[in-house]
Amino acid sequence: MKTIIRTACGALAAALLFFGCSKPPEKALVSVTGPEGMTVSLGDEVLGRAPLTFRLNGGTYLFKFHAPGFVRKWETVMLKQGEKRAMKIKLQPETASVLIATKPIGAQLVVDGRVLGATPIVLEKVALGREHVGQLRMPGYSEREVKWSVDSPRPKQVMIDLDANIVKVEFESKPTKAQLSIDGRTVGVTPYFGELTEGRYKLRFEHAGFSPLEQTVSLSRGEKYRAEYSLTPLPGGISITSVPEGASVLIDNVKRGVTPCVVPDLPAGVHEVRAEKDGFDPVTRKVEIAPGFKDEIRLVLLSSSGELELDVRPAGVKVALDGKPLGVTEEAGASSSATKPIRIGGLAPGKHIVTVSHPRAHPESRDVEVDIGKGKLTRPKTIDVWIANCEIKYTDGRVEVGTLFEENDNSIYFGPEPGIKYEIKRNDLEYVKRLDAEPPAEKKEP
Repeated sequence: MKTIIRTACGALAAALLFFGCSKPPEKALVSVTGPEGMTVSLGDEVLGRAPLTFRLNGGTYLFKFHAPGFVRKWETVMLKQGEKRAMKIKLQPETASVLIATKPIGAQLVVDGRVLGATPIVLEKVALGREHVGQLRMPGYSEREVKWSVDSPRPKQVMIDLDANIVKVEFESKPTKAQLSIDGRTVGVTPYFGELTEGRYKLRFEHAGFSPLEQTVSLSRGEKYRAEYSLTPLPGGISITSVPEGASVLIDNVKRGVTPCVVPDLPAGVHEVRAEKDGFDPVTRKVEIAPGFKDEIRLVLLSSSGELELDVRPAGVKVALDGKPLGVTEEAGASSSATKPIRIGGLAPGKHIVTVSHPRAHPESRDVEVDIGKGKLTRPKTIDVWIANCEIKYTDGRVEVGTLFEENDNSIYFGPEPGIKYEIKRNDLEYVKRLDAEPPAEKKEP
């Protein structure tokens, strides 16, 4: 019986191993080649550009192939699971129709010594991107060369005036690629090469960042006319902001405003922009201004000074910095020892002297050196000033001035000078009188 059970379990394990570990069927491997830059799409999804390799599950697919200068092609493909399919795609070049017409009509069009027909004539399946040359021949008219090329599948018309009063023109400009209009009709961009009949023409040149230029020319039959025209650049502008605001702006060492500001009349070229503000390091930047365009820059100034926050205790202490009075410390809230901090900004980096004084202090005046960091807030340790805040009189008539630390109904804790503190019984004292925290006002001389 045990043998049967072991045999059954082994068969079951083998079946689970077989079915659980079997691999899923492998996808079809497809490789596509074709014209340079050919895009391969599946539905609305672009798979990439040829040469391209990808995998798909078995099935029927509709592929689209497209390359610049070629006619789009759709192809249905049936793939089998695990199949390797190499697809070499051939696309038909795009072509266009060209109408060659003349004034007057009836001229023969000759290409490579072969007469194609009389104008007007439609040339079918003209390849894109290639320039074609032919001759127009007609009794009584000079033989004319005609050139045509197409860059899109759209039909194109070439009209040639066979009249003898033709002027070959060449118009150039600085800068190049200015839009050219002749008698109000846009004909292209410079440099422009063409033919005009004898007469007067109004030329207009336009280019972004430059003032439009208009010129009138007179053309005579049989001549070749060439001219170059210089356009005047429009002034550019610059919008300047800074952090912090309120910085003086100098452009090419000339003050032009305070940030935020806009300087609208800068000639095209490279300019030096400088921002200055008290308490901050100046910032300089080179900016290239394009004709007729406004640039924007943001300048961040770093503080060249530091700040100082003093905690001087107790209230009533005179505080000075580098000999200049800052004021007198004041109590902060309900605490008798805490004081309001004193904050000073715009300090030059380096060593400074803080002087604290009080007529009842011991010593009466004391100097503390502080080191101010550039662009930083310096908080030195609390400056404690020992000040006599009470007067006591003993029953034997002695009077002392010092600091009252604590008191209760039976005794007080008193110190006549810094570092000394002792208890005195109230029975030994005639009185304890508190002194004002504020120092007495200095008398002005009459």
